[in-house]
Amino acid sequence: HALHVFDARHRAYFVIKDAGKEELISPIGIAVDEEGAVYVSDSMLKKVFVFDTKGKYVRQIGSADTFARPAGVTLGGDKVYVVDTHGHHVSVFNKSDGKFLFRFGKNGTAAGEFNYPTNIFAGKDDLLYITDSLNFRVQIFDKNGQWVGSFGKQGNGSGDFSKPKGIAVDSEGHIYVADADFDVVQIFDREGRLLLAFGNAGRAAGQMVLPAGVFIDDEDRIYVADSYNNRIQLFQYLPQKKESK
Repeated sequence: HALHVFDARHRAYFVIKDAGKEELISPIGIAVDEEGAVYVSDSMLKKVFVFDTKGKYVRQIGSADTFARPAGVTLGGDKVYVVDTHGHHVSVFNKSDGKFLFRFGKNGTAAGEFNYPTNIFAGKDDLLYITDSLNFRVQIFDKNGQWVGSFGKQGNGSGDFSKPKGIAVDSEGHIYVADADFDVVQIFDREGRLLLAFGNAGRAAGQMVLPAGVFIDDEDRIYVADSYNNRIQLFQYLPQKKESK
């Protein structure tokens, strides 16, 4: 029931448990803006809370009237995008004041529809990448919620999905998807072709048990929430060196 903050640069650590007059119950999604403000969704309280860089509560976005079960959160330009898992849609808010702007998606299997979506990532290409978990696919939208494409299917082979959750995109546009059932992170290109996978079930370094979240920073360091191992694992993407002519 807490948000753990690790400051590697200054070797500092603190915990956030309170959001104003409320205590966090089930924080799930998290995002950080350019100024260091932290946005956290609480699926049970049905709100998104905003904290400053020191963990001080600033304000809330949305309420039980807005969300059914908020999960993944991401920031894109002047907007905050929140996946509503039980609502089967994405709600969009103004970043500056938290005002509700619009939502996109509904329950279904067609392009642009969702079946219990969970996580979201805003790429540098101004596209939104969303794990449509029980449709066993990744869907891609523009920043206005217009459908762009999708890939993935249910199965137990390489490139298939069983319980896709965490999603992120690196500096070269590769799409990383954590599958909680397969205990693996699979990497795809923009067309949905499988490029690589890493991780397997276990407790050793590099192994995972129910990986749930993925984040990639500006240095292409890959953070994986290894849920049932109670840890965050850190990986580094190493781009191939281009041959000189």
